[in-house]
Amino acid sequence: MMLLRNITIPIEQNQDIEKEIYRKLKLHGNEIVSWKVIRKSLDARKRNHLVWQYNALIEISGNYPVNPDLLEYKEKLPYIKPGIILHDNQPVIVGAGPAGLFAALALVEKGYKPILYDQGELVTERDKKVKQFWQKGILDSESNIQNGEGGAGTYSDGKLTSRKQDYYTIKVLEYLVRFGADPDILINAHPHLGTDKLKLIMSAIREFLMLSGCEFNWKHKLEDITVAFGKVRDITINGEKYKPEILILAPGNAARDVFRMLADKIPLQAKPFAVGFRIEHQQEFINYLFYGEKTSIALTGAAEYRIKAQAGGKSVFSFCMCPGGIVVNAASENKGLVTNGMSWSKRKGKYANAAIVTVVDEAVFGKEPLAGMKFQQEIEKKCYQQTDSYLAPVQRAEDFIANKKNKMPVRSTFLPGTVSTDLHKIYNREITLTICQALKYWNKRYKGFASEGTLIAPETRTSSPVRIIRDTDYWHSTGAENLYPIGEGAGYAGGIVSSAAEGLKLCAKLEYFQGGNIAL
Repeated sequence: MMLLRNITIPIEQNQDIEKEIYRKLKLHGNEIVSWKVIRKSLDARKRNHLVWQYNALIEISGNYPVNPDLLEYKEKLPYIKPGIILHDNQPVIVGAGPAGLFAALALVEKGYKPILYDQGELVTERDKKVKQFWQKGILDSESNIQNGEGGAGTYSDGKLTSRKQDYYTIKVLEYLVRFGADPDILINAHPHLGTDKLKLIMSAIREFLMLSGCEFNWKHKLEDITVAFGKVRDITINGEKYKPEILILAPGNAARDVFRMLADKIPLQAKPFAVGFRIEHQQEFINYLFYGEKTSIALTGAAEYRIKAQAGGKSVFSFCMCPGGIVVNAASENKGLVTNGMSWSKRKGKYANAAIVTVVDEAVFGKEPLAGMKFQQEIEKKCYQQTDSYLAPVQRAEDFIANKKNKMPVRSTFLPGTVSTDLHKIYNREITLTICQALKYWNKRYKGFASEGTLIAPETRTSSPVRIIRDTDYWHSTGAENLYPIGEGAGYAGGIVSSAAEGLKLCAKLEYFQGGNIAL
């Protein structure tokens, strides 16, 4: 089998991939024995002239022709070898987001029956709490958009992209398909699920794990750990002490109580992350702006974008773009305000949104391990104080650039609602001017991007502000050899797929339990 890249077909044409393979390789007759698409992406660089681009594995009879896009195919193989001996049949996992759940799946394959703890609740109960928050402003700081079954990603656009494509990220996608995702995610360059499907899939994973002997404990919060002689001696959850052989710690990036508790027990460090605003537009405008007025959205789906700019020597970029979605309050602390984008599988909403952010580091918030987290909290509290409520501060992007009050009422999908205000009061002058300059550039480059957009504050939870320092080979904390921090909250991933892959990779390091395997 060989890999043929860049098979391009205009979106409005019949997608006869085999015919295009023959044409691209200048083949005649019936030389193609077999072919299989392994990647599909939309090339939207030329408005009104969009093309589907495919990569395919092909097998032909006779000699393969010479073509710069025809390469030897190298299958992605597992590269992690077992090296951690684990005797306890019920290892402890704290955190039931993607990292924790996929660690549990990998453990089940090896015959273990892990015990999982999460301070949040099942999706069905989280839904009630989230709706109560959006409708009445009553926040449950333990169970909310950030905390509970499936983690923060459950209430998002459900993007399944990852910077690294390897055996483990592919296996994550295969698991998701096994538990209900559309098989198209295995080949789409920008796969997504939507919060509606994510809820069902995460619940299906949990049900399978329970049938496999796993134990779930909801509304159970890790309150303390005792470290002695370089190992976790015991942990305290809901006032009860436990003595696990190992502790797999899979926190979300909102696990601030856990970070504070760990600060004087094991090595932590502040890490850079990005902050800014959400920008919202009508989806029809985004369709026109990036795909063109002649493009049939019925063929492509709602338009999405990924943009960046250099401003004042710093990079400003879009992040977590949600076509056909809404903007929601994703707060996890009382009297704090956080924005996030969320959408459903069909992306049929009338609005599009994305984070517009720039990276901050110790030069902005200091070197102390929790300095970045404290900076996040300050911004989130400042935004709450601007409205004295969970209503979000908003400003038309062109008024933000001009540093003027909103000229007219601002519309937004934000739940629970918005208040027009001056967003120059949120960040320091450098961050504010950097984002202003980027918006000016984009307004020229993509005509109307700023003048048609609404900014909503604040975007602060792009990634974890804390990294739990771990050994590079065996992944245990450098302060406790039986504590294994994984996932986004531990500072080693960003998003659903990379966090889930962390769970698989860690458990690939474990020696097999003698009880045998359980086939999925």
